[in-house]
Amino acid sequence: MTDRDKQRLDELELKTAYILARQDEQDAKLNQIIARLTYVEARQYRLMKELGIDPNNVDTYQTAQDDAKALTAMAAMGHRLN
Repeated sequence: MTDRDKQRLDELELKTAYILARQDEQDAKLNQIIARLTYVEARQYRLMKELGIDPNNVDTYQTAQDDAKALTAMAAMGHRLN
């Protein structure tokens, strides 16, 4: 193996180590995002239960949109009373 081959091999090993380190960083960030999403989902579920909305029925866009309109109307009425 020539010196040039050894140098090229060292360069490739450095690049590989860098890519693996970046992959580890990205995995950690992805796990943080998943944890936050799980929290938000659980919080959303609890809030929907408190508002009397069955979370299991929110499986269509139309259902979600109707619920959003109802919540907006409720919030508007609350602001008018204050």
